[in-house]
Amino acid sequence: MKKLLVLVMAILSSQVGCAQKTDNKTEMRIQNSNSIVIQQLEKFKAQDHFAGDGQLYTGVQNPALRMSLNQKVADAAQAFIALYQQKNEPTKAELLHVLAHGISQIDPDKLDTEDREQVATTFESFLDIVGLESSEGILNKWLYGEEISELLELDKH
Repeated sequence: MKKLLVLVMAILSSQVGCAQKTDNKTEMRIQNSNSIVIQQLEKFKAQDHFAGDGQLYTGVQNPALRMSLNQKVADAAQAFIALYQQKNEPTKAELLHVLAHGISQIDPDKLDTEDREQVATTFESFLDIVGLESSEGILNKWLYGEEISELLELDKH
């Protein structure tokens, strides 16, 4: 009986050890994933998002406005970075909160249509970087306003 008990304890100990190794591997994978996201955000933060693209988008012509918009994008990127540094796996709600707060720092009424669309496209890039499929209407509300966004949502259904 004593040998059976020792055998059961040995098996259970090895199972716990395997589970811990799996958890450690999962945590390492999440940390590596977070590092990659943070690197992408750092790179994105450093770009000039409001320069002309040489094709369709002519860019923000006012240097002060261009600098301000780029700074607000950089601030949003930094908020995403801070979230990924604090949490192993940020929730969708947390990511959307950072997105909503970041874009709300920019007044769409002070921009022409082309620049407003560029801001929305730039913030849409955050979705790609952090792996979200949708902004849950945040970008549409900012770009088109509350009323038109509601109509767009109704049209989807």
